[in-house]
Amino acid sequence: MRRIALAVGALLLMAAGPNPQTPFRIGVIGAEGPCAAPTASAPAGEQAYAQHLQARLGREVRHCPYPDAAAAARALAAGEVDIAPLDPAAFAAVAGQARAIMTVREKGALNRIPSLVAVKAGAPYRVLADLKGRRVVFGGAIPAALHLPKQALADHGAGEGFFGAETIAADEEAALADLRAGRADAAVLHAGAWRRQCRGLSPSDQPCADLAVVWKARPQAAQALAVRNDMPDPLRFQLVGVHVALHLEAPEAFAWAAPKLGANPESFEPAEAQALTLALMK
Repeated sequence: MRRIALAVGALLLMAAGPNPQTPFRIGVIGAEGPCAAPTASAPAGEQAYAQHLQARLGREVRHCPYPDAAAAARALAAGEVDIAPLDPAAFAAVAGQARAIMTVREKGALNRIPSLVAVKAGAPYRVLADLKGRRVVFGGAIPAALHLPKQALADHGAGEGFFGAETIAADEEAALADLRAGRADAAVLHAGAWRRQCRGLSPSDQPCADLAVVWKARPQAAQALAVRNDMPDPLRFQLVGVHVALHLEAPEAFAWAAPKLGANPESFEPAEAQALTLALMK
């Protein structure tokens, strides 16, 4: 029985994640050198960031400098750092081994909510490329209805000039009315608008059964904090929680860390695993 108890205990320790005595290593872009805790001569924000993470994670925090994001990505893939800020080009080389967990929201900007393209069910359009040169209608002129979907479409190769004609409806309801009436071949909405229009009062109530979504995606993130795919979920979730509240709990640390991902950041935001790629959503 004692051997069984010891084995169970060992499994629980393994499931809990890395040894708390193991330093948590953060990739820092812009220099070269060994991993080390920030010294007293380091910027105050850098010290504050390391101290805040150390207090929250219960582990020593070390900063590991790399000359560029590509070098940091290689270190992440090799297990030499635990988290690093990457751009799409650097992430592409390690996409099979790593995932994004955090981006930033710029002041006054929208969250990276998904956008989608809908067509009539039975129409001869199956993918976004099928709509090249066709007529599309956007579900309004507000940023979430127009600018955000346009950015997502442009990131995926459907920028200016891709569609044959673009119109802007008064709102998402009017856009879907245009689609159903044949005044457009496709309607472009953000995911929240689609839910509002297509969520029935019961599981059997399907207001949009006559429509089909042929494309759904978010805008590509310019930068994101990335970790290895094999990071234990509890640690990954803890890191997300720490960063989401960083601008409130440790403003000085936020002022040092967040600009690594954006020019004028307001807060950290959780990101989907493929935020740095042009992945489609299901």
